[in-house]
Amino acid sequence: MKIAVTGGTGYLGAHVVRSLLDAGHQVKLLAEPGWDNPELLERLHELGSVSVTHGDIREAADVEVLLDGCDAMLHAAGVVGTDDRRSQLMWDVNAYGTERILRLARARRLDPIVLVSSYSALFPPPGSVITADSPTAAGKSAYAQTKAYADRIARVMQDDGVPVVITYPSSIVGPAFHTLAGVTEQGWATIVDRRIAPRLRGAGMMMIDVRDVADAHTALMQPGRGPKRYLCGGTMLGFDEMIASLEVGSGRRITRIPMSPKVFRALGRLSDVIGAVVPIGAAFSHEAAQLITAAIPTDDQQTLDDLGLTWRDPRDAIIATFRSVAAAPPT
Repeated sequence: MKIAVTGGTGYLGAHVVRSLLDAGHQVKLLAEPGWDNPELLERLHELGSVSVTHGDIREAADVEVLLDGCDAMLHAAGVVGTDDRRSQLMWDVNAYGTERILRLARARRLDPIVLVSSYSALFPPPGSVITADSPTAAGKSAYAQTKAYADRIARVMQDDGVPVVITYPSSIVGPAFHTLAGVTEQGWATIVDRRIAPRLRGAGMMMIDVRDVADAHTALMQPGRGPKRYLCGGTMLGFDEMIASLEVGSGRRITRIPMSPKVFRALGRLSDVIGAVVPIGAAFSHEAAQLITAAIPTDDQQTLDDLGLTWRDPRDAIIATFRSVAAAPPT
């Protein structure tokens, strides 16, 4: 199949594109104007047939060029963060841009039309477990609200029988494939550098190896599957398990400071306030603190059964990430 891919030049997207090429698909990438990563492009060309068109996901004409000649689409482009100054960009890209590209893909009768959503779009659920049938959440941050908006649009299309497949990855971990590090690694880098972390009782988070997310999306690339929703939550890791994995990967001992979930969430809210004035990145926020202290699991069994997958241990991915960082030559 020839697959149109947005977000394929980012952390997750590059892994997905690599997997698609390994499976023998042709890939047509939409890269933002000015994008230039010759190392990534060279590696992808070594794996198979890949072409790049430059454009803006917010421009219908650019999307039309991307979709020309394609059989299916995978939409993974998005703006991640908690900086309120980027909220309008999130709405333009994550919400309205996604709505536009889904409608254009539908008009061209592409099959499948895959939307990479987020665990955040379903958090918090009405029950104690997130399932593929969990309703779209309202969302408290701009990021969660915009992902929820796109999720509702996609579900309406599913109700109309459009072959839209929605996936919900949780916190994705593992070494980057010739791109910048993922958001999760960016947050952990501060912990590793300062060698200090909170000790949170009962805290944890769903985490999944980036290779598993890539494999799942490659397995979805079959026409005739129809409307589907798949969770890619992975494994619930306790917060202390995450820190222990960071220690193994980085080779550094990290001091734990006992902290209540309430104080941790308050620090996250403070981070949001500071982030409204100073761009401190998307790594830590009140939303992230809520996700960690709530520790709500996902039921991925349908994903594993339908796609014939078995999740890797995300602790190994965390260790591999920081071993690769430690081994990298200084820049």
